[in-house]
Amino acid sequence: MRRELWWGVIAISVLVVASSCAQSYARLAVPYYTAVARLLAVGHPWQIVFVGVRPGDVGPGSVLMLIGDVRRESSDARPSARVVARVQVGEAVETPAVFWTMLLLWPAVSVRQRLVRSAIGLPVFFGLEAITTAVQLVHNLPEASALLADETNPITVWEHWSRFLEAGGRFGVEVCGVLLTIVLASSTRLPCSGHATGGTQ
Repeated sequence: MRRELWWGVIAISVLVVASSCAQSYARLAVPYYTAVARLLAVGHPWQIVFVGVRPGDVGPGSVLMLIGDVRRESSDARPSARVVARVQVGEAVETPAVFWTMLLLWPAVSVRQRLVRSAIGLPVFFGLEAITTAVQLVHNLPEASALLADETNPITVWEHWSRFLEAGGRFGVEVCGVLLTIVLASSTRLPCSGHATGGTQ
């Protein structure tokens, strides 16, 4: 019971630190968001110009900002449009706060099981960051491409996904990430502690 209480304190500490250090976390995560945004731009007439944390236009808060250039064709010398996307740092910090808090609070039979979950949770967490915050930063780029191509419906799959996240779907995605980690960890065989005993002949 004391061990579970200790892990509960750690999980709550993660939540408190994440909530109070949203801007610091966003700055720390900028290189990752930049890398994911540039990876998503591969094969498209998009160029990621800037990703960083800037003061918000309204109120004292800060936002994650992405500036990107969009061309009609990748071979065009000059961009046809410049897109600016913003995500509140409070939204960006939600993924680590929810994911790690839930994962650490999930009941476990041993410390080793928690460590296995944490190890498996790292790549799952990076994937969640990519399909939530990073996608929200770049979702305006395909919309700009659709408008430049004079498509009748410029609302893309990226835009639908971003709206889903903003409407509360982000929390559901984070919970699914936690459940996926638990399932993967449960299917991972842990080495037995102690020495194996041989049978009698």
